[in-house]
Amino acid sequence: MTEERPTSPRKLSKVVPYRLARSNAEMMKLVSLLCEANGFKLNIWRVMSAIGTYRSISPMEIGKLTTIDKAMVSRAIRELVDRDLIDRRADARDARWAQIQLTTAGTAVYEKMVAGIDALEKHMFGDLPPEKTAAFMEMLELIERRAKSAREMVELNGKAGLARLLGNDVE
Repeated sequence: MTEERPTSPRKLSKVVPYRLARSNAEMMKLVSLLCEANGFKLNIWRVMSAIGTYRSISPMEIGKLTTIDKAMVSRAIRELVDRDLIDRRADARDARWAQIQLTTAGTAVYEKMVAGIDALEKHMFGDLPPEKTAAFMEMLELIERRAKSAREMVELNGKAGLARLLGNDVE
């Protein structure tokens, strides 16, 4: 492994966004392998998992939940419809909107994938006391909420918002 500079003011291995990104990358590689074993690409599964979580959902809601762009959501929906894993029904009040839900075959695939992901999580967290896992999940929720709030402040206020976030004086 490459050795860190002893004079570095901050070790990369101690930077939270870096560690979260590395952990996420490793977990997503595992999930990708599970997806491939079940004939999916990761983004297709992410869309299907959003659909499987709700009784009925719109493409726009899928995009918000998964943070996948509109075009990719549309392609995933098309592929899942072609594979007879989901039903896509136009909204009776507005044809531009659609409601999407799993078919019987889609539900079976979804449940198999969820069981696989549960097994991966058990491998990762199974030997930890439940309260540590719960605390970890709470911490992830807190980090996500705070990061979202900070991003929204910077997007709303531009450079002044970033300066405020970084603790710099705003002129």
